[in-house]
Amino acid sequence: MAQAERDSTRRQAPQRTRQPRLQPAGPQHQRDLAAEIVRGYAGHLPDGIYEARTRFYRRAPHEVLGSDGYALLSRYFARYVLPQALMSGEMTRLQCAVLSNIVGRAERGVCHAIQREIADEIGTSRSSVSPALKHLAARNYIRSIGRGIWQLNPLIAYKGNGDEQQTFLAELRALALENGFPDIIGLEALQTGDKESTAC
Repeated sequence: MAQAERDSTRRQAPQRTRQPRLQPAGPQHQRDLAAEIVRGYAGHLPDGIYEARTRFYRRAPHEVLGSDGYALLSRYFARYVLPQALMSGEMTRLQCAVLSNIVGRAERGVCHAIQREIADEIGTSRSSVSPALKHLAARNYIRSIGRGIWQLNPLIAYKGNGDEQQTFLAELRALALENGFPDIIGLEALQTGDKESTAC
């Protein structure tokens, strides 16, 4: 009877189903990242450390219209300086359009564009772009560093990472320009320029 009970128990025991072997989702997962990290840190960890844990984070790319990428725009400039300049009439629509075009073109603080190219993109004449550029330069929004080469004030907008921006700012400040570029912006820059011309 004991034998019969054992036989019935065997028959009732559920059969183990073989779990399918999980495969990597795609070719990007074929590498053994843990092994690569161990190899990379081999010999570099201080004595006494026998375990290191690593977390991986995925940062989603920015979604922007067009293929030019994005640049960080100063919120202070967008909130106070530009609106006040437009509302007071100190900056015209044309000057704003030229500045916006340069912001969109600038790579790590520098814009390469002749006046004809800017004029064609914003829909105006080349002769009207020239005084607009001078207006913007007088207020330290931009500065000319060569024919068709404009330096956008990196405190207004900058395309590139923060370390690059800080290095660029340090280089500009080391020049100790008389007009206070890049730190004096807008009407304050114009007033500084007037004082200097009067002193001369």
